[in-house]
Amino acid sequence: MDLLALLNCLADGEYHSGVELGHKLNVSRTSVWKSLSKLEEHGVCLEKTKGKGYRIVGGLDLLDREGVLSRLESCSGLLHDLHLLQSIESTNSYLMADDSCVNPDHYVVCMAERQTAGRGRRGRAWHSPYARNIYLSLSFHLNGGSESLDGLSLALGVAVANCLSEQGVMGVGLKWPNDILVGGKKLAGILVELKGEAEQGWKVVVGLGLNVLMSRSEGLEIDQPWVSISSLLNNSLLSRGEWAALLIESIINTIELYRDCGFKGLLSDWERYDALSQKHVMVVGGDLRGVCEGVDERGRLMMRVDGDIKLINAGEVSVRSDESSN
Repeated sequence: MDLLALLNCLADGEYHSGVELGHKLNVSRTSVWKSLSKLEEHGVCLEKTKGKGYRIVGGLDLLDREGVLSRLESCSGLLHDLHLLQSIESTNSYLMADDSCVNPDHYVVCMAERQTAGRGRRGRAWHSPYARNIYLSLSFHLNGGSESLDGLSLALGVAVANCLSEQGVMGVGLKWPNDILVGGKKLAGILVELKGEAEQGWKVVVGLGLNVLMSRSEGLEIDQPWVSISSLLNNSLLSRGEWAALLIESIINTIELYRDCGFKGLLSDWERYDALSQKHVMVVGGDLRGVCEGVDERGRLMMRVDGDIKLINAGEVSVRSDESSN
């Protein structure tokens, strides 16, 4: 039985009996019951009420591949393919293994309704409830040595922050190197993975997780303050598919600018969103404490420590606010 067809029947959030679902999908009630069990295994939260049937509380805002593609405007000619999956361990891992695109100027995107092993920076797990948020990865080729990667993570954060701000999300901040915050709470995160070497260029895979519709109960496993777009834009009419299209465009357009200008072409935007500027910070796992003085043209964090400026590379450490210094 087609699980996606069953999901589309239940996406309205209304009750549907097993008999009704069977008629709509031309299958038996037993087949419906087995498929409903499979949906629960995929993380879909179903409510069953005697005499009414089954429903998904609040309904679902399902992604549609053709719908996303139809909304892409300025970057559509650069996109080689867009994969939409129901469930995958990791969209980043999927694209790291995908070698279908041979044109170094093109991009490949993978989105999923659910990740079972989503990852953040430094091996952290990324919580991925079904059809509630955006789990999106994008792969592309980048020529040059290691210097060609300077500030790339920060540039991608700028792409997401600009997209959110343009759609009315207020108070967006970037926490070095690429966490997206609102009001000090995490709204999105970016993971950059590489394959290749300086002589042949790099295959870059960018993973983005953005909280869109996640409820408090669905986010209980998250061990840090977080927020969703739904709580920030109560009157937003944008679907998850519309958000996905806007983000894909912003990321690709920003990467194209980065190819031409490097991170220095995006430095002023970073400074506008910098959530750590002039704050006391500490290097996680180390004894280094100081005041954040922004970032340089290579994307390195500038920390003033005992009167001297120390430069911290994004790939080496993480930082957080140093509450003991406030």
